[in-house]
Amino acid sequence: MRRQTVALGAGLGCTFALLGILFSSQQPTPQTTARADSQPAESTLTPAQQQLLEASGLAIALPTYVPRGFVLEKVITEASRQTRVGGVSYALLYRYYDSSTDQDFCFAIEATNGGIGGIPTSEESFAINSPTFGESTLEYGIYGAAQGPTYISNWLGEETGPFYRFVGADVLPSLSRCENIPAQEAIQVLESLTYQN
Repeated sequence: MRRQTVALGAGLGCTFALLGILFSSQQPTPQTTARADSQPAESTLTPAQQQLLEASGLAIALPTYVPRGFVLEKVITEASRQTRVGGVSYALLYRYYDSSTDQDFCFAIEATNGGIGGIPTSEESFAINSPTFGESTLEYGIYGAAQGPTYISNWLGEETGPFYRFVGADVLPSLSRCENIPAQEAIQVLESLTYQN
């Protein structure tokens, strides 16, 4: 059985930090749905992960499409004035290991309440038309900690936030040593992003 960890910390004065990481420790409880295209239980939130996201105070947006075999490996939330993007953020990390090719694939959905900016020019750009968030782009280039080209989308959301995006392999330290999913799969994940009821 893998561990589940939630760490809370508070700084002095106006600085408040919350860092939570929840690893999948068991088979998640499937969420009941009548839809035939429902996700496998392994790619849905556990009750503990749900509580962690709710504690962030951000509107929760999840992909309703995840490629077959992918598991929601980790949920990370953070609230601090020193966070990388905004004051409050979360990341949903998805992973799939293909034993037939000995390849590890991963991606993440990130959310933040602010502190966003544009992304640098990319090698290639793919159009996104999200029913929930409208038109945007998925970019292919070198971003974050990546040594080679990877995927990242422009931030999606209303003008005042919160904001959401797709993050490919190697952009974040948590997504190192894995491969990108194909662009069309990344587009499908991003276009399926919707608010949780």
